[in-house]
Amino acid sequence: MKKLIEGFTRQLAEALKIGQAVDLVRPGSDIRNVLMTGMGGSGIGANLVESLTFGRIPIPVTVCKGYNIPQFVSPHTLFIACSYSGDTEETLAAVNKAMLKRAHIICITSGGKMLELAKEYNLFYIQVPAGSPSPRAQIGYMMVSLLAALYHTNLIGAAFIKETENSIEYLDRGEKAIQAEAELIAKKLKGKLPIIYCDGRLHAMAVRFQNQLNENAKQLAHVNTFPEMNHNEIVGWRFPESILQQSQVIYLYSDHDHERVEKRMEICREIFEKRSTHIIDIVAEGASLLEQYYYLIHLTDWISYYVAKENQIDPDPVDAIVFLKDELAKLT
Repeated sequence: MKKLIEGFTRQLAEALKIGQAVDLVRPGSDIRNVLMTGMGGSGIGANLVESLTFGRIPIPVTVCKGYNIPQFVSPHTLFIACSYSGDTEETLAAVNKAMLKRAHIICITSGGKMLELAKEYNLFYIQVPAGSPSPRAQIGYMMVSLLAALYHTNLIGAAFIKETENSIEYLDRGEKAIQAEAELIAKKLKGKLPIIYCDGRLHAMAVRFQNQLNENAKQLAHVNTFPEMNHNEIVGWRFPESILQQSQVIYLYSDHDHERVEKRMEICREIFEKRSTHIIDIVAEGASLLEQYYYLIHLTDWISYYVAKENQIDPDPVDAIVFLKDELAKLT
């Protein structure tokens, strides 16, 4: 896992080349909505891109996770399916249903059944390098490929290319400092239940962090967003006292946070610190929201790696997922 995290910027650079070289024919019919689908480490890129494009694309952009797809899918839908392995059963089922709806489909995969399906039915696809046992560590390939798909279908401009190049340079230059910060934060998370709070705009980023703690550190974590949690969860900060005392609140910040949300977070700081411990503040760095996402992805990936070391656990295996898939295979 360490080498995979270290290779994040190389992944971004290679993904840019793949995205610029791919030949995606623009849809024959006008696109009225975008639906992205994918599970786990392959699918979180869709959530991140959905957040990045919020308010910037004049048509609805949504994410669907699971076997089924919404009723609105039609020939006017740009349907982007993400599966690193190409064998994710939920995503394959969704693609088959989108084909029946005659949606404009783009597959992002390294191979497997999805690539076979794309070739057999002349679906458009972006093929990323195969061979990694950890789809969650291929976030650079999946995320940039999603942006490339939107670019080639005239839904976003080319700004993401320069912003990605800027991030590669920035992250490479600051790698040692990022790892050092991650290691310090990880020590504070040992034996704690991480509770990650942020502005709703960063929700997908918080979920990515949670997922990495789950899979790499084999540790539970909780996520919620401001201002929504101010209307419910905040009242729950009373019991169970033993769990609250073992919790560690983490605030994720970007300079795209709503100013009223920033005020809410500061007011709530007193409530959380009274019942747990001092909040860990993680502030995104970068000139654009995309650059800040790349920074947070890289930093929190390192945090999850160092928490795994604190837990004295190998970050690579995902035994519970393997067990589940093996048991499901017996039923088919």
